[in-house]
Amino acid sequence: MIRKISKVISVFMLIGCLGFTVPVWGAEQVVTKPGSITYEMQDIQVQYAAEFTAYPQAMVGKPSVSKSVYDAVYSDSAKPLQVLYGVVKLTMPTGYSFTEEFISVTDGVNIARGLSNGGGPIYNLNNQVRGQNTEFVTGKKLTDKSVVKDYSDGWKTIRLTRKWDDYANPIDFTISFKWDLVGSVDSFFQKLTETSYVIDLTTLRHKGANQAVQR
Repeated sequence: MIRKISKVISVFMLIGCLGFTVPVWGAEQVVTKPGSITYEMQDIQVQYAAEFTAYPQAMVGKPSVSKSVYDAVYSDSAKPLQVLYGVVKLTMPTGYSFTEEFISVTDGVNIARGLSNGGGPIYNLNNQVRGQNTEFVTGKKLTDKSVVKDYSDGWKTIRLTRKWDDYANPIDFTISFKWDLVGSVDSFFQKLTETSYVIDLTTLRHKGANQAVQR
C-alpha cells in the first residue's frame, strides 16, 4: 500500500494539480489567464501522505442541479470517495521553506484537489487539543514548480475534521464540502456539497511520521 501511495504522489506532482497556500513574498507573476497569479517555487517535497476511504452518510441539502443533468453523468446516489491527504514542503527562490497540507478526493472518475487555507485545533472539556479542522481551497494549484491562484470557478472548500483520543490514536475523521456556486458548472463538486461523509479509519494507510495526521 505504501508503494501505491508513493505512486499516487508521483503522479500527483507530475500532473500539477495540487492546490497550495503561498505567502505574499516571492516571485509573483501574472499568468496568461486573467485574474490568475503564479508564484515560482525552487523545490517541492512531499513529507507525509495518507489515504483512506470516505463513505456518504446523509444528504445535507436539497440538490440544486437538475436530476436529468446529474443522472447523465453520475448515479443518483453519492459514491464513496478515495481521499489522499498529506503534507508538502515548499521552498521559495529566496531559500525560505514552509509546509502546507494538501488533499485530493475522487469517486474513481472525477477528482477535486486543494491545499490548506485555514483551520484550527479542537479542544476537549479539559481544554486539551484532541482534534484539528483544516480547510482546503481548490482555487490554488501547482503547475510544474509554480503555485497558481485562480478563483474564476468560485470559492470551493474541502474541510477535513480529525479527532483523536488521549493516546493520539485517530477516532473520528469526517470530510465536508462547500461552494458559492460561482463559475462554470461542476456537477461533481455540487453533489459533494449535498452529502456528508465519514472516513473509515480501518482503510487508513500512510507513509511518513504518524503525527503528521494530527497537524
